[in-house]
Amino acid sequence: MNRKQFEKIFKEHESEAQIWVITRVKKLPKEIVQMAINLASLDFINYVRVCDETLAVSSENYPRRPKVPITDENHETAIGVKLLYHTKYKSIDFFEINSPIKGNGGKMVDALLKDFPENWQPCVTFDWSNGFWDKMKKRHDNLKWFL
Repeated sequence: MNRKQFEKIFKEHESEAQIWVITRVKKLPKEIVQMAINLASLDFINYVRVCDETLAVSSENYPRRPKVPITDENHETAIGVKLLYHTKYKSIDFFEINSPIKGNGGKMVDALLKDFPENWQPCVTFDWSNGFWDKMKKRHDNLKWFL
């Protein structure tokens, strides 16, 4: 999908969250556009940033970097997730996820995987979650996970 197409789609959803796509991104896969929209529709997500290899969303931005959502794993207040996406391999890698409010981490994963394409694969490279990803894998057992 070219820039004009995804900008139009994102503009329709900006009442839910601010969505930014960095300038050097001229094309996006429709799968990534859909994931960004699904995350933007969560009531606690305020900011979405799409880069050429990452998708980051959060309830807060860094104070001195206003277009960079906070996704740090142990942040005290920010709720967010950062994904690495690989169009060549058709996969997303959960790079960082944080939710100081119980249940919002699961809501973000559910939003991402709601319309997940059949030929794509979710991946968790580092799992220090004490069982969170095991629960997500059971909840979304229709997908072929790479854990």
